[in-house]
Amino acid sequence: MDARLIHLAQTALAVFLEALPFLVLGSLVSACMEVFVPRAWVERRAPKSLPGALAFGVALGTVLPTCECGVVPVVRRMLSKGVPVPAAVAYMLAAPVVNPVVMVSTWVAFRGDVLMTGLRAAVVAATAVAVGVSVRRMAVDRALRPNSPGASGLPDACGCGCGHDHDEDRPLPHLVEAPLLPHFREVEDALAASPAFAASSVTVSRAAQLHGVARHMTADLLDACAWLLPGALAAAAFRTFTPPEALFLFMDSPALAIPALMGLAVLLSVCSEADAFVAASFVGFPASARLAFVALGPMLDLKLMAMYGAAFRRGLVLRLVVLPTLCVWAACMLLAGLGVLE
Repeated sequence: MDARLIHLAQTALAVFLEALPFLVLGSLVSACMEVFVPRAWVERRAPKSLPGALAFGVALGTVLPTCECGVVPVVRRMLSKGVPVPAAVAYMLAAPVVNPVVMVSTWVAFRGDVLMTGLRAAVVAATAVAVGVSVRRMAVDRALRPNSPGASGLPDACGCGCGHDHDEDRPLPHLVEAPLLPHFREVEDALAASPAFAASSVTVSRAAQLHGVARHMTADLLDACAWLLPGALAAAAFRTFTPPEALFLFMDSPALAIPALMGLAVLLSVCSEADAFVAASFVGFPASARLAFVALGPMLDLKLMAMYGAAFRRGLVLRLVVLPTLCVWAACMLLAGLGVLE
């Protein structure tokens, strides 16, 4: 077999396996939200104002860290629970970068460069807010694809028997309470008052909830993996077949280097915890270009574009592709022009 094909397969498998643990974590968080967090509870507590929703989304990323490999299932479930679209979108873009784990990995990769670490978080947070503002009037049913959970603005009915709130907001006319004879009503009341019966009900309910978590997690994980694999293959193909000397033309000027590394971020970014080390290895490029790489990659790469297309409608996908690109380019060009980053 051709050595390049072997390298292609090894690289694609490495990308897939590196992303898989975070995808599993994201699917688990998503499933637990669906089963244990009632929709009405979220709707009551999610900020309704635009500034509050945006601040909520960005701040949530610092306390609920999720890699970009697994954030899409979480956000899809957040939307189905009634979280406003601006808050969910701001969280989706900011969470992979503003969390403490990624901040520390960036600091280590750039050898204690606090400025680079802070600017990465600042550029991503500002971009998340800008994209959130652009979807301020977008309803859930215009954000999610029809086959996504919660696309109608309501939780999906899966019939999993997990005891959560799939039908919390829908009437169930087929469930009509049948009148009980007095004798059976007394028996029912006696059973309900029995400690053994109560303990049994709790046990069954908990088992059903765990079963529901497993079902939802499996569905989200398989759905996301189906789109992660093509993205991993595309990134591996670029790494395998692109000659290194093709990149040397872009090293001298920030005006060329920034778009070049932004393109590489889309093609090569693997995971927000690891891409800072990739960017730090581009020692011939200006710091502003390396900032563009680490800022854009966690918001827009090949696997994310595939996942966006699978979960969201075209209008939202276009915003998630175009606006982060423009915001990161403008921010890094401005920083380069001001001499903040050499």
